[in-house]
Amino acid sequence: MDLNKLTTGDKVIGGSGIVLFIFSFLPWFKYDGGFVTVTQSGWHFFFTGIIPVLLGLVMIAWIVATKLADVDLPELPVPEGLLLLGMGALAAVLVILRLLIGGDDAGTDLLDRTIWLFIAVLAAIGLAGGAFVRFQEDGGELPTKGSSSTGGGNGAPPTPF
Repeated sequence: MDLNKLTTGDKVIGGSGIVLFIFSFLPWFKYDGGFVTVTQSGWHFFFTGIIPVLLGLVMIAWIVATKLADVDLPELPVPEGLLLLGMGALAAVLVILRLLIGGDDAGTDLLDRTIWLFIAVLAAIGLAGGAFVRFQEDGGELPTKGSSSTGGGNGAPPTPF
């Protein structure tokens, strides 16, 4: 395993994914009512807790498989950098939504957000940022639909319509 094969984007994705995984086990929401203490970790929420963590782990596995283990994966219809960017952005949006929505407390505002949720949000944003850096390192071009011709066939530039 040669860690020199990893780009800056790969390292940011790896670090952010590990931090998101670790902090998903800590309480994101807490209520201390004297006799009763209620906590909810990231694993309490499916779409806005478990799915982002799994996306981060898949992103790490992708990087380890392609860069460190030299596994040849099948050709995808989208570039690898764009796929990682989409997964990182989705993870970040879902965790930010959990921050904005709050905890599951039956419509009341009893549960307080903890520092661990804010660290998880930063880690999820790190996933998206690392994926963006990786996308830029891979060329940063979105795939286009259609042919690669330059216009109408007579050398003229393509029309905007």
